[in-house]
Amino acid sequence: MPHVKESGDALEDDFQLSDTEYLSDGENAGERFDDSGDDDGDNSSATTGSKRKAEAPKKKKQNKPKKARTEENNTPIGKRSRASQIEALNDSQDRALEHLSSIEIEDHRIPESSVKDVSPFALDHTLVNLESFLKFAVASWKSKLLVKDANAPTSNTSDQHKNGKKGPKKEEKKDPKKKPLETSSDLPKGSPVVLIVSSSGIRSVDVVRALPLFAEAAKVGKLFAKHLKVSEQAYFLKNTCTHVCVGTPNRIEKLIAD
Repeated sequence: MPHVKESGDALEDDFQLSDTEYLSDGENAGERFDDSGDDDGDNSSATTGSKRKAEAPKKKKQNKPKKARTEENNTPIGKRSRASQIEALNDSQDRALEHLSSIEIEDHRIPESSVKDVSPFALDHTLVNLESFLKFAVASWKSKLLVKDANAPTSNTSDQHKNGKKGPKKEEKKDPKKKPLETSSDLPKGSPVVLIVSSSGIRSVDVVRALPLFAEAAKVGKLFAKHLKVSEQAYFLKNTCTHVCVGTPNRIEKLIAD
């Protein structure tokens, strides 16, 4: 049986990238190139086959004990402390924006004051408890989210009976357990109180279905590429007071740029 030469892509399980770069093209292919920035050193004396230990990058923060990191990673992010949530968010940005410099990444940081501590929320972070979570997360949610029709002008005149007879309208029986909904006239158009970002259009549909209370009492906007075009959704936002919007990252980014 002929000997099969292993590919250069067959890496061992414990393989780790270092800061040392290798030239892959040209006449010096195979030589090691170290851009550690040390111009004073003389690299000409390095012999063929000798290895030089690459300098480890400077660490900005001290590593946590292994046990503490394991326990924290096993804890859902919604159950962690506010500081741990901010750290997890920054780590996600670092991975997503690795092509940017550290200064550019800092410009994209979400201010810590904008991150709400949701660790006191006792229920699981699932669609079943999404409405309860919005009530917890939004301050004064009854006046901001339970709005029957913020797009309709308010009127103090009495409605007439449907049969055409004039006179005061009989008062309807009110449910003592159901509090009246407020009407908002100063809600800015195009600026939803709550913006939920979902991973896909299918997930966005599931999120909208999990908000029956707000879908009935408020205006829920669907910002994903299911049936509407970007121009149609942009027109909708400019002319409609929305309280809760659900969408995908790509569509939301296009609407912000519009």
